[in-house]
Amino acid sequence: MEQMVTISVKIPIAWKERMKRSRIKASKMVRNLLERGLLEEEARKLDEDIKKHQKIFNKLSVEEVVRQIRKDRYGGH
Repeated sequence: MEQMVTISVKIPIAWKERMKRSRIKASKMVRNLLERGLLEEEARKLDEDIKKHQKIFNKLSVEEVVRQIRKDRYGGH
């Protein structure tokens, strides 16, 4: 089983009462929101990296890429 840590957060009393009336489990909601936020942030960073590297890749011709792969693979020409 995955190891867990405890975090705490303060919320207005009114929110707690609304959650109780709606039978919403705070821990489940927070875990879901944190996971979604983490995934969105990771996707945003990946998108930035792709855009940053795309500029480099656009400068290379297919022939140059093939030549470099062959050079690495076969150690020569």
